[in-house]
Amino acid sequence: MAFDGFVMRITAGKIEEHINGLNLRNIYLEDKVLYFSFDAGDLKISLNPNFAHISFTEHIVKEPEKQTFVDFLRSRIRGAKVSKFSSIGYDRTVVLELKKTDEIGQKHEYKLYIDIMGKHSNVILVENGVILDAYKRIETRFRNINPGEKFVLFASNKMNIEEVTADSLSVALEHFPKQKAISEFIYSTIQGFSRLTAEELLFRADLDDMALSQISDEHLNALLEAIASIRRELSENQLYVYYENDMPIDISVFRLHKYTDFKRCENPVECVNEYFEFVEKKDKLTQKKNQLLSIVNSKIEAYEKLIDSIEKEVEECKNAEKYRKFGELLKAYSYQIGHGLEEVTLTDWETNEEVRIPLEKHLSAIENSVKYFKMYNKLKKKLEGLSERKEILERELSYLRQLQNTIENAETLDDLLDIEEEMVEGELIKKHKGKKNTKVVTHSEPRRYTFNGFTIFVGRNNRQNDELVRKASEHDLWLHVQGMPGAHVVVKTNGKPIDDETLQYAAKLAAYYSKGKYSTKVPVDYTQVKYVKKPRGFKPGLVLYSNFKTLFVTPTE
Repeated sequence: MAFDGFVMRITAGKIEEHINGLNLRNIYLEDKVLYFSFDAGDLKISLNPNFAHISFTEHIVKEPEKQTFVDFLRSRIRGAKVSKFSSIGYDRTVVLELKKTDEIGQKHEYKLYIDIMGKHSNVILVENGVILDAYKRIETRFRNINPGEKFVLFASNKMNIEEVTADSLSVALEHFPKQKAISEFIYSTIQGFSRLTAEELLFRADLDDMALSQISDEHLNALLEAIASIRRELSENQLYVYYENDMPIDISVFRLHKYTDFKRCENPVECVNEYFEFVEKKDKLTQKKNQLLSIVNSKIEAYEKLIDSIEKEVEECKNAEKYRKFGELLKAYSYQIGHGLEEVTLTDWETNEEVRIPLEKHLSAIENSVKYFKMYNKLKKKLEGLSERKEILERELSYLRQLQNTIENAETLDDLLDIEEEMVEGELIKKHKGKKNTKVVTHSEPRRYTFNGFTIFVGRNNRQNDELVRKASEHDLWLHVQGMPGAHVVVKTNGKPIDDETLQYAAKLAAYYSKGKYSTKVPVDYTQVKYVKKPRGFKPGLVLYSNFKTLFVTPTE
């Protein structure tokens, strides 16, 4: 876990420097995040289990939520002065201590306990050791967090890293199951450690993650030396941010040798904000992507079932020709067929085959012939209707699969908001009436690449795909994967011929931003924009094209 007890402690220390002695102006809640507003900025308490943490930031709450606990906090601690903000050892609990004199002159000393523990994260307001209220009222076998109950700290029997000695470590080892791994022993008995930081401790001690039963005195000494090196780094009050592909992937208070790309921060709070801003954006992106994909996938499944049902009906309609033949044979041989028969066998003059025809015995041969012609006409008309309907449904399905691909390839929240707007207009998502949309939607721009002097655009969504074609010159080059959903790619030629290397590069982009992203030898069609047409009534992103050639490429990032 990135936000372990070590990061918690150093962050709390830096936040106290900002808020100690200040008065609390207000409290807000937005998307599982509490903001305690001060003149110097905002104490941020994220209770989202995916990225629970504390920090200090300057934040404007755009859509504050109404919540009973927030209202209660405002009534009790708004205007209170901060007397202390500190962590409890290296555990993931901090305490905000506040003093306030109420309207009738009575003095209060409140303690706000903040547990940052994933899905168990909570904020609890306490006075004189008694719980006044909590963000989450819960009762477990360890704690009863309800108003009126005596407050009990989250039980922790772990050692403080600053107090670890050879003797205390030996005692702890005696009481821990010998079949367990050293890493589990570390994060289970010493405050602040997570699985990842326990691995770092073993790396520094040059130890494999063996069972405790295999530990020798030499191993124990190496472990103590590694703990001492970590203690030295903890005293420096610095923080590291680690990167992969220029994106922050972890933070720690001491150096983690697992990562090679990192920076050392003089201001831990800034690094905590940098890391969690990225994590939050990524989480929101994932949530929105899953939400939109769920709607589109559900529609795709429904359309596939409808088309499957139509195909079964089409198979039934194929009997139409058989009924026409029955009618023709009965009409031609009517003079030979007696009344009251249940069936008759006649020779088909076209094939010389014998054809057995069921009859309604109360009808004459001509009347049976008329009946079969009616059945033929009915099925023929039904088949025409089914074919038209199937064509419409297949076009809708093609659009939905194209939409699915644009959602899967979306890289930012703005990309997804553009797609969501398209889905609202296409009535795939119902727009809530009566609720004014106060959000300013920033429309994303197409992806833009430069290669060998040519500018290449790749659509991020169906609207952009259409716009790229509409705004392109007729001699610009248009590319799209063959027979599968994908982005439209336009190479701006400015009247110049495109070299093979640029053509290959543009084709690889088209393949990468398509359903063929993880395939090899993906077929990509290309033609001039003047041969790309969008018929009236076609859904966004769908076009017809001609005069094309095909390349086979393997997509690369």
